[in-house]
Amino acid sequence: MKQINRNLREVAKIAGVSLSTASRVFSNSANVSEDLRIRVLTASAQIGYQPRELVRSQNGTLALNRVVLYIRTQMHQGLPGILGSFYGYVLQGIERECRNRGLTMLFAHNDGSGLSAADIERFNLDDGTGMLLMGLFTPDDIALVQQYVRPVVLLNNVIDMPVDTIVPDYYGGARLAIRHLAAAGHRQIAYLNGRERYTTRQRLAGYLDALREASIPHDPKLITECSMSAHSGHDAVQQLLQRDVAFTALFCVNDVSAVGALTALSEAGCRPGHDMSVVGFDDVDVSDITRFKLTTVQAPKAYMGTLAVRRLQERLVDPDSPAQHITLGVKLIERETVHRL
Repeated sequence: MKQINRNLREVAKIAGVSLSTASRVFSNSANVSEDLRIRVLTASAQIGYQPRELVRSQNGTLALNRVVLYIRTQMHQGLPGILGSFYGYVLQGIERECRNRGLTMLFAHNDGSGLSAADIERFNLDDGTGMLLMGLFTPDDIALVQQYVRPVVLLNNVIDMPVDTIVPDYYGGARLAIRHLAAAGHRQIAYLNGRERYTTRQRLAGYLDALREASIPHDPKLITECSMSAHSGHDAVQQLLQRDVAFTALFCVNDVSAVGALTALSEAGCRPGHDMSVVGFDDVDVSDITRFKLTTVQAPKAYMGTLAVRRLQERLVDPDSPAQHITLGVKLIERETVHRL
């Protein structure tokens, strides 16, 4: 007896076509040749595939009915730490947009382990599902996911392959921070960098370019790495203070590491905003409720989530359009941790 409701991916495999081509056949797209259409319909009849009726919007276009958010990190800090930082704000924007559109939302977290077909298949993806991948996913990961689902958007990362991406302007934000410190008279500006990835490379490039623009010599001793947590920010500043190099200002890769940096500076007898200037990045809640209210670069975190859901819908309607790489503007939020020399 034929098994009913077999996966569309299996139909595509039997027919020898891509998943998106098979999906276009069942959505009656005019963008499919008659030969391919016959092959797909023959394969579906062979295994008894019955596609679910696609949810459509009022104007008749294909529409989402479900969004899957998959977050991958390597911070090993657990969900409370992840959702209380940058990712939590993005999730808030995604959830609100899904609620406004009446969409079901699923959430999963990967702590850096490899992505397998079983990880994707457990979501039971159908033709009305879109997937948001946030964080450290690789081209191989994206290629695997695209075998199962048509609309895919990558958040807070950029990779060299055709996939929609949305990311804050980390390069421009770092330049804003260094320009602000340079305008306040600082010429010895240290940097707490994060571990190697696209987003940290962009911030480092912005830091270095802004130094050059201000004719400030670059001293490699003024850069140290942290894992972007408060604890690692604290330890990184202690290491900086022990080096044979002076600095009057500090730029931190994110606000969470900046909180640890502020504590370490205070323990060393430096008063942020008086003896030492500090600028963070992200503008999470903690930056405004610490003892020293942090000057920081604000990234549009919730809006990034909102825009991602909207992009899934656009991709579902037009699966063959070129991939979009969206960079969102940032701005400097001045508070109390920068002083003029």
